[in-house]
Amino acid sequence: MDVDDDPALISAFTVESQRLELDFSFCPRFVKGKTTITIQPQSPKLREIHLSCRQLKPTRVHLLHRDVAFEYNDEYDYLGLDRLQTIHQHHFLRNRVGRHELQIEEELKIPIPPELKIPTRRQQNGQELMCDPFTVEIEYTLDDFRDGLHFVGTGEGDSRYPHVYTRNTIVPLFASSWFPCVDDGTTRIPFELSVRYPRTVADALAKRPVSDNRAQTYGVTKADSVLDGGHEDNDLSDEERALEMRAVCSGELTDTINDPKDPSRTTSIFRIDPITGGGILPQHVGLTIGPFQEVDLARFRAESEGDRLQDQAVRVHAFCLPGREEELANSTMMIPRVMDSFVDCYQTFRLGKSYELVFVDDLPFDTAHTMALTICSSRLLYPGNVWEPLEHTTRTLVHAVASQWIGVDVIHQDSRDYWVIAGASWFMTEFYLRDLFGRNDHRFRQKMAMEQLLRLDVRRPSLHELGRLIHVDPGAEEFLHLKSLAVLSILHNRLVRTSGKNGVDRCLYRLLLNRAGGSLNNGAISTDGFLSLCEKVGHQKLDSFFNQWVYGSGYPVFECQPSFNKKRQSVNLTIRQMQSGPTVDGVHDAALNSSDFMREAKERSRGFQPKQDMPAFVGPMTIRIHEADGTPYEHIIEINSSNVRVEIPYNTKYKRIKRNKLNKERQAQAQGGDVGGDQDEVTIYSLGDLFLNTEEAEEWRIHDWSANDERDMESEAYEYIRIDADFEWLAQININGMRSYMFISQLQQDKDVVAQAESIQWLAKKEGHGIISGFLVKTLMDERYFHGIRTMAADVLANQYIKDPEDPFLGLFHLIKAFKRLFYDSSSDMTRPNDFMNRALYKIQCAIPLAISKVKGPDGRAPPKVKQFLLDIVRHNDNRGNKFSDDYYLSTLMRGLANSLIDLVPATASSFEYFPSAEEMALRRKAIGEIDRHKRLDEWIPSHNNVFTITALDCDVRLMVNRLKPLKLSEFLFYSQPGNAENVRLKAWDCLVRLGAFYRKDSVTKYMIHELYADPSPYFRVQLLRILGVAIGKVAVGDPVTLDELRKKETTDGVFEFGNENVEAEARKDKQDRFQLEGAFKALKKELGKNEALKNAVEDALKANASSLQIVSELLDICDMFVDHVNRLIVTLKYPRYWAVERVLPRGQQLGTVPLRFYRTEKIRTKILRPLQLPAPPAVDTPAPTTAPAPILIPTTVPAPEVKVPKIALKLGFGSKKVAADGQNPAGRLGSESVPGTPVPEATAVASQEHLRNLPGPTQQSSTTLGGTATPIGTGSKASTPAPSLPSQAPSPAPPKPQDTSTPMEGVEFTETPPPPRPQPAPISVPAPATVPVPAPVPISRPASAAPTPTPPRTPIILEPKAPKLKFKTKSGASASASKVARPSPLPSQQPKEKKSKRIILRLPSDKLASLGKRKAQSDIDPRPLKRQSTEPAGMVRSHIPAAGGGETKGFVTWERKGGEKPRLMVKMKLSRSKLAKATRIT
Repeated sequence: MDVDDDPALISAFTVESQRLELDFSFCPRFVKGKTTITIQPQSPKLREIHLSCRQLKPTRVHLLHRDVAFEYNDEYDYLGLDRLQTIHQHHFLRNRVGRHELQIEEELKIPIPPELKIPTRRQQNGQELMCDPFTVEIEYTLDDFRDGLHFVGTGEGDSRYPHVYTRNTIVPLFASSWFPCVDDGTTRIPFELSVRYPRTVADALAKRPVSDNRAQTYGVTKADSVLDGGHEDNDLSDEERALEMRAVCSGELTDTINDPKDPSRTTSIFRIDPITGGGILPQHVGLTIGPFQEVDLARFRAESEGDRLQDQAVRVHAFCLPGREEELANSTMMIPRVMDSFVDCYQTFRLGKSYELVFVDDLPFDTAHTMALTICSSRLLYPGNVWEPLEHTTRTLVHAVASQWIGVDVIHQDSRDYWVIAGASWFMTEFYLRDLFGRNDHRFRQKMAMEQLLRLDVRRPSLHELGRLIHVDPGAEEFLHLKSLAVLSILHNRLVRTSGKNGVDRCLYRLLLNRAGGSLNNGAISTDGFLSLCEKVGHQKLDSFFNQWVYGSGYPVFECQPSFNKKRQSVNLTIRQMQSGPTVDGVHDAALNSSDFMREAKERSRGFQPKQDMPAFVGPMTIRIHEADGTPYEHIIEINSSNVRVEIPYNTKYKRIKRNKLNKERQAQAQGGDVGGDQDEVTIYSLGDLFLNTEEAEEWRIHDWSANDERDMESEAYEYIRIDADFEWLAQININGMRSYMFISQLQQDKDVVAQAESIQWLAKKEGHGIISGFLVKTLMDERYFHGIRTMAADVLANQYIKDPEDPFLGLFHLIKAFKRLFYDSSSDMTRPNDFMNRALYKIQCAIPLAISKVKGPDGRAPPKVKQFLLDIVRHNDNRGNKFSDDYYLSTLMRGLANSLIDLVPATASSFEYFPSAEEMALRRKAIGEIDRHKRLDEWIPSHNNVFTITALDCDVRLMVNRLKPLKLSEFLFYSQPGNAENVRLKAWDCLVRLGAFYRKDSVTKYMIHELYADPSPYFRVQLLRILGVAIGKVAVGDPVTLDELRKKETTDGVFEFGNENVEAEARKDKQDRFQLEGAFKALKKELGKNEALKNAVEDALKANASSLQIVSELLDICDMFVDHVNRLIVTLKYPRYWAVERVLPRGQQLGTVPLRFYRTEKIRTKILRPLQLPAPPAVDTPAPTTAPAPILIPTTVPAPEVKVPKIALKLGFGSKKVAADGQNPAGRLGSESVPGTPVPEATAVASQEHLRNLPGPTQQSSTTLGGTATPIGTGSKASTPAPSLPSQAPSPAPPKPQDTSTPMEGVEFTETPPPPRPQPAPISVPAPATVPVPAPVPISRPASAAPTPTPPRTPIILEPKAPKLKFKTKSGASASASKVARPSPLPSQQPKEKKSKRIILRLPSDKLASLGKRKAQSDIDPRPLKRQSTEPAGMVRSHIPAAGGGETKGFVTWERKGGEKPRLMVKMKLSRSKLAKATRIT
């Protein structure tokens, strides 16, 4: 098959480069953009260009020298429920969102017209045809900022500095929300960016006109909405408003131009392309605009480093908002050293000659990585007088620098390969922090990270599978970063152990070298490619390693049982392996918790299923045995099955030498003798050798080993055994054969902080003992231990409650003694002034009070001594002369006070058995008072990041849950309102969720959902979304605060156990079911399925169509859990209402003019009537009735033109096409003609006004004019010409206009010009017995008295086109005044179907005429009134008075006078056959 015949070539092209031109307006928020994309077709058959484009409004597309049409499908137009849909139709919205996530929907499609030819040329050989590149220009506007761009300081009441920035993400399809591009995550292109923006802050806040075609923002219902009002409320000073705006963008700034036409605008031009070329991904184009202040960080670089690196030294600049320059310098001073270190260890910085950091507000995450630019959150900045943010900020910013090498320059090939990028960048970070913070800190953090990983790695996907789920939940991405770093760490340890020097750091060096050399295709790395690279560097096969830790999930649990074989002088070690599953150590660790419920539910909905049977993990493991002489011996064994038994040889010949030396040393120190002597026989213990003499031991109450323990220690063959001492496994390891003194020996003799931490963790599981407490306090007081080990020892001391009646709280005594020794003034019983210069000592000072607060007695209550001690520390705190702030220290003391007040009452105890004493109540009031005092103090003197308020809110919710403080939700609702700091608001919402307010209070539910999409801060919305997920999880898994109310009710008055077996059994079963995801789903649907407030709130949020894609996706996931899918749509229709008409007759006005008002009443119609069906036209020859003379046919040769039935406000009816039996016309019908000399009954002279009623509304005039006979509407006047003879063919009447449901007077047309001539219909043959000429009517003046005249023979006439029937009563003797001449209405545009009708004249009294006019109510589906006015100004009543210009007036009612009779009223009506027969009976 020829490649040119491939149908895929019609849309195959590549992008060579792209230029952006952006014009920013801050007030109102608006962006006008133009992008020029250079396209390289793959074939001359290119007919379509597909681009990623969302949230934008393209206005013009130009290519190949002409404008072309385009097709645009904006995903954001469908991010909401339709107006008629409910929450039960949310799955339709889910399908639409899913199609865009899978990129099934085409967003911007530009068809190339067939007449446009792709420019081509032939190569030099002249055989192959090549396509020339061409450009595509797209102009667009952007005014809906849900994703992509975010404005700060432009909203109403927002007094912050105005600035805007891009919210870059790690996933593709971000960049297409602020400029059209090929946003697929693999296409790299060079960019050129031109940005036009305000010159100063005042210019940014000045309102500017915007084109009318941009969308309007209504209120705050839209996320990120900004009112376009003025900014008079902005409290910026004149100096601040004069600050210059600055654009900081990815790439290199090439030029800055002041706009010559507008001095308030500035243009900056950037070139965005690596030094070596190759382009970057669109998602790595970053831009910020604001009044940023620059800090040159080069001053923190040593001169020697700058001289050594010379040209390779990267310039580092940091930018922040005004007023935070000192915090910026303090937070980023290490960045130049980081850059220099990475340049040395890896490769030259390829992305540019400078690197920049910009700190902005409201960023949803800590950092956003772009080319040579990192957009950071201002939350990372901290002053130099606090310690707490140091580690987090430093680690985050170092990782931002590492992401420039691996993350921006080197990218992942597929979403499943993202773990390589995340793990490699974090490995570079930790590798540098090991040198910055020290080896002990690195090892300790590695140990804590592994402990956290083992807690989280339950029912999780593998690293390879997790890449496609990182966008599902923030917890998935955090877990991927954590595990990928851990996997590369153990890989590094294995490679180093095997090769001796080449670890993962050398693998990353080779990876970046390949990228610089061009051997890495597109700069993208895959899992298989990284595996091959590691095997080449490490010189070993790693297939099994990757299969277990990358493609597999979970972790192993090793149960180790060592034993010494005296006969063979060897250590037998049995290792049994289990997989992480439902039961480990007898604990159901697979039970769901509220924080993981949403994540697991979303992963399950996207097809993930956790593995049930996992194979055994295999690989080498290092066993380190510390034998009796203190020498560690390492042995490497192979784990190849679930049960492994190995025999390890023993090396020490004399196993009691070391302990004998220890006894001699102790005896010498106790006697005050020389412990030197022969140094070969004395063992020096480096750690924990405190309080050795008798006085110190008695003062600190140090317990020594018993004689039995001494004998056991002397009989042991080794000191202790360590399994996997070098972190080559991610596993939980339990050693069952080691005694307590072995772990204490490991704590004192092993210098590895990991070994020390393992010892303390094992001691924490043991029951309190005096010996354990003594060794822990020695660890706490020894400054040679790492501060993390010392804080762990303090925390374990709180649990050392021993069964000694004389001194049960030995751990409490040691903690208080240690705190007084370290931080009290020796001459008084008060604390010394704070001095936090020593960071390690500061951490100890915070850890000891917190540990003291956790001390509980056997009854679960803290001793009064604990509460009093903590109160004294808080009250005597003195921070004068300290260079550091004590905000975080005081917040720790506040948390400790709350811990001491909360009782840990065992489940078997009764609540009425304990009554606090007056002293304890006084302590409780004082402690709560101190917490409240600091919370109030924070309102006047804000602490750093409002830590006082956040801690106080956390303490309050814990006290309320334990019923130590009255429940007041209003306190938390106050802090959740806009205007407070974001971290305070989030803490308030967290407290409300923990109290169960989300589930119990409908108002809180609605408020929370509203804030989720209406708050302008994306950071607040993202964090509140996570809190909402926890709230849903609490309901699903059975949170005690929300779902155990039955148990609390049963425990009231002390009756909590007896007689409730069935209730407790059901509660236990329900709790057991909620441990699994399926049971939690059922419980959640049961609990929330009846919560209409939540359903309505979520429905309103989805209908607002103002949320970001992430918010909508999360809300749809929540709906899937408890809302049923309903595949029907309920349409609500209003009942039709009856209409009424009222006459409006001002005083003094003559009766000839009848103003009418129509209005819709409150009475509704509930009965449906079928519309009137017109029967087939009757035969022309209708037999005359026996009681009437023979009818006379009135011939005519001129076919009646079409009649457009007007839309009038009167009740109009349409009769059937039948001729009255008696030959009389029952009423003066529209279009009927009377024979001259025919008498008209006197009773029909004037229309009756009895049914007219008064109402407000538009008035239509109806006039009555004296004159001759009427002419049909739509025909010319016939007053001066005789009627022509009847031909053999006659036209059919025009059909009536279909009834509509418009409001009164809708569609009424008034015209003064006759309709244009229309082609006449073909005549229809009608047999006529005779031709009788009809003379033209002659106007007759009104006589002085009316005398009756003999009635001539009644002459039946042919019914002309149908006309409306008028329900109208008259009064005799009434007169009418002349009116204006009625003009014909315009004819309908379409040719009507011809119908037959006859015209009959009847003479009836007024009461009989009124009885004929009655009719049934119209159908309920017709909302038109029963009466409708004429479409003509004078169409109701007419007379024989000639109109101006010689014409004759026309109407439904006419006045006639015959001879000396009184004037009679001629009413034109249309009657059915039945009513016509009734009329003949009446006559």
